[in-house]
Amino acid sequence: MKKTIEINILEQKLLVKSEEGEEYIKEVEAYLNKKVEEIKKTTRAVSTLDVVLLTALNMAGDYLKTIERLGELENRSGKLAKLIERKLA
Repeated sequence: MKKTIEINILEQKLLVKSEEGEEYIKEVEAYLNKKVEEIKKTTRAVSTLDVVLLTALNMAGDYLKTIERLGELENRSGKLAKLIERKLA
């Protein structure tokens, strides 16, 4: 059942409906606020929209790099599993 959880991003209160637990949603909130603060410290962006867009862009880049790395690791682990199987056969 979905619960409504209040979070605060860039001093904006949001009500989030989610089936995830409140603890998880609060972790996501903290992560997002951390990323927003990193952008605010490293750019001259002053508008909230610019900060949010730059944060989203950076997070999307991080996500794509993570997916790529995961694919590389899956490929490598598959090769290692085959090598182990051959050695044991």
